[in-house]
Amino acid sequence: MSKQKTKTAIVVAHTHWDREWRYPIWKNRSLLIEFMDWLLEILENDPSYSGFLLDGQTVCIQDYLEIKPENKERIAAQVQAGKLAIGPWYTLPDLFPIAGECLVRNLNKGIRFAKDLGGHNPIAYHTFGWGQTAQFPQMYQSLGIDYAVAAKKVSKERAPKCEFMWTSPDGSELLTSRLGHFTRQNGYFYLHFPVRLNNIYDDNQYAWEWGKTGVAYHRANSEIARNDYFRIDREDGYFKENVKDAAQRTWDNMGETLVDDYRLLMCGCDFSTPNPYLPKMIADSNEAIDDIEFKMGSLQEYFTELEKRIDRSQVPVVEGELRDGEPCLASANALATRIHIKQLNKRAENVMIRRTEPLAAALAALGGGFPEGFFKRGWEYLLKAHPHDSINGVTQDKTVDDNIYRLNQAIEISETIYEDSIATLLKRLDLSAFDQEDQLLLLHNSQPRPVSEVIKIVVDTPQEKSVWAIGVEDTDGTKLGVQQISRDEHIQAVHDIEARPWPFSVDRHFVYLETGEIPAGGYKVVKVTHESNYWREEQWWPAMRKSAGADIGESAHRLENEFLKVEVNPDGTFDLTDKNTGRVIKDMHTFEDEGDTGDYWAYYAPYNNQTISSRGFHSRIWLEDNGPLSATIGIETIMQIPAKAEYDEVKFQGYGKRSQDLVDLKIISKITLNKGDKHLKVKTSIDNKAKDHRVRLLIPTDVQAEFSDAAGHFTVDRRGAVHEKDADGKFYPEMALRPMAEFCSVSDGDKGLSVLNNCLTEFQLMQDERGTLALTLLRAIRNRICTESRVSSEFPEKLGSQMLQTVEYEYAIYPHKGDWIEGKVYAEADKLNAKVEPVQISMNKGGDLPIAASHYAIDNDAVVMTAFKKAEDRESIILRLHNPTNEDQTVAISTGLPFKQAWLNNLNEERGEALEFADGALPLSVPPGKIITIELE
Repeated sequence: MSKQKTKTAIVVAHTHWDREWRYPIWKNRSLLIEFMDWLLEILENDPSYSGFLLDGQTVCIQDYLEIKPENKERIAAQVQAGKLAIGPWYTLPDLFPIAGECLVRNLNKGIRFAKDLGGHNPIAYHTFGWGQTAQFPQMYQSLGIDYAVAAKKVSKERAPKCEFMWTSPDGSELLTSRLGHFTRQNGYFYLHFPVRLNNIYDDNQYAWEWGKTGVAYHRANSEIARNDYFRIDREDGYFKENVKDAAQRTWDNMGETLVDDYRLLMCGCDFSTPNPYLPKMIADSNEAIDDIEFKMGSLQEYFTELEKRIDRSQVPVVEGELRDGEPCLASANALATRIHIKQLNKRAENVMIRRTEPLAAALAALGGGFPEGFFKRGWEYLLKAHPHDSINGVTQDKTVDDNIYRLNQAIEISETIYEDSIATLLKRLDLSAFDQEDQLLLLHNSQPRPVSEVIKIVVDTPQEKSVWAIGVEDTDGTKLGVQQISRDEHIQAVHDIEARPWPFSVDRHFVYLETGEIPAGGYKVVKVTHESNYWREEQWWPAMRKSAGADIGESAHRLENEFLKVEVNPDGTFDLTDKNTGRVIKDMHTFEDEGDTGDYWAYYAPYNNQTISSRGFHSRIWLEDNGPLSATIGIETIMQIPAKAEYDEVKFQGYGKRSQDLVDLKIISKITLNKGDKHLKVKTSIDNKAKDHRVRLLIPTDVQAEFSDAAGHFTVDRRGAVHEKDADGKFYPEMALRPMAEFCSVSDGDKGLSVLNNCLTEFQLMQDERGTLALTLLRAIRNRICTESRVSSEFPEKLGSQMLQTVEYEYAIYPHKGDWIEGKVYAEADKLNAKVEPVQISMNKGGDLPIAASHYAIDNDAVVMTAFKKAEDRESIILRLHNPTNEDQTVAISTGLPFKQAWLNNLNEERGEALEFADGALPLSVPPGKIITIELE
């Protein structure tokens, strides 16, 4: 007589399907078609195969239906029957290289795509991506999701048991499982391998035997010889004698669970296909083991029963982001791999989210049309660039090229929508106060606060006017500051839909403009004036330039404005003085080069490393564009660094050195100080000709802080200067490299320093006497993909990952009082990420809109706006903001648009509480850490 079953194991069949990784997109698509065809066949014909988890995503369904649209109803039938779990994600992004707003849009699209087929998986299955953002519990709860499976990576020190309560900065919490040994692959490695393959995965016997294991082919063309072999027959083995030990071992490997008699066993792996024998394996496991009932089930079934078996008050609590070591397991340093992809992505996000969407949404609210189709296509390109392997470039070079194409398409579509929106706005502007021949500038400010900046612009004047110098008048006739740089003659085409392009002969003036105040989230129109003329044919005695004697550049090595003073040193570093406080920070802006013998995912210094400082090389220094509004100092440093590293790729731990052969690393930095700026702008280019190395920028802060702050996903992530230590007091230095979005910052409470950027992803607060911030500029590494723990896909002839190119960066150094809140660092960072956009326009009559207007504004710089967009499913407008501070913040949202109603929505844009306007504004109290989504109609 059999014993009573006292324990239960829920076995979940699944796959992890990378859209592109080891293979480029179309090879992967071919494998996807084979996989999906087989999966549908099994689900439709085997009633005992109760379900399959499709990796938390939906784009693979879209990809499949693009090739086989006739199977949409078959897929929908399985989703509606509860046998195929899809979503809630659209694609599977890596989180830290992309904006938090993109995570919301990804989930919005995934949920809607799944809804069309029958609904999304109600569990937040998130075993992809390299680190989990602190705000996920709040985001998922806002979508009606109460449970999560999250791997990569929370440590056992923080979560000693598999299950824990994961909390966000606002206090939202999710009951979460980190899974057990081998996480999502436990059942696949320990049950599937022995029973189907008569093999033990983590044993040396797992190896292909020619003529015995199966039928495979390999293309023998020498140019592609490094491509994989491909097996073409299906495994039909079944070794029942291995079931008992395999099932017991699989159960035991989940022994860290809170509920000892109820465990989750995940049976799937990267690119794994459905195992048609799984129901039989489960039945045989039940027969072989007396006290465990193995059941094929779903994540929803598991968590529903788990909730009944636990006392939430006794479940360990884990706060904030999940991004613990080891570096290789956390894939910690992919953040800086192929940095040019991340840079292009940040540009695409800024153009789409910060500039184009707000203007198009405002015009729609004013009664205009909305380019829904263009936005849909642009967002699809952008979201398809975000899968974790794609955005990090941990792939073959061809896949990187494909992803760069997607990002460029997203940018082009966004720019096209923006220009169409400008045209729509121009048609509606009432410019009757100007004369027909007046030349006008439209200054667009998408930041949610008024701005007054110095910007570099180009203004064309008709050549027949022979204009020598231009001026600019504000809306009230006040003269705005103009600094002439240069001019040239040019013939520009004017597109005409009803004619051939018109040639327009112009004098092109390059100038700096002091904009005066531009309304928050809006625009103003200013007038270009002709200050003086010249005789074009005259060759002698040109008009001489006058100076007021207040140029920002005092010499070739010194800049000074109202707030800052900069003195450049012979070694290319500079001393920065904050004139408000008298604080002087010396020897800033050093470049550091060192070897990197790691891989795509983790930095690894060679044991015989050389760290080389730019301060050991002479710098060429010059002054350019000097005037009362702006001045720039150029600094060129040519470092001699090792040409490559020498190491054993297979067993690189313990051996490795940098080559004795040297190459030049040319670095040009242009530091710009504008009138009125409290930060110092820097543009740097690196012409990289070396391999196997890492370049970092070192910025001493002279702040002794125990932690750093960095902009994250709807929060500012505060992290210890040293990563968490183990019981022996040791830590992984690579884990001290931290993610950042728009800024990183340090403060001792009295003073602070922040680095603002629109192109960087990784930094470290170093444990030196000067509190140096080290920003990773590039990693140059070899093209090796971790196909399996014992074998790599290697492409040494593909050099894209070595970054042998010129890479450009834009950032700013901002000394301030107090911390990032007191310093209003988000507002300063906006100036790099949401720049004022100038547009030259000509006279147009008959419009109904004023020459200056604010579409939206928030009156509290501690509250951050992340979206002003059209709603997904209605004609209304969505405004999203968040409070990254630890205190309640009150804010008034003002708008010059004809809104009559407002609602507090969730992240899926489902309406909640109605809000009331007061004196034309929406007053709100935003709790600490809270994300707020408002619908305006």
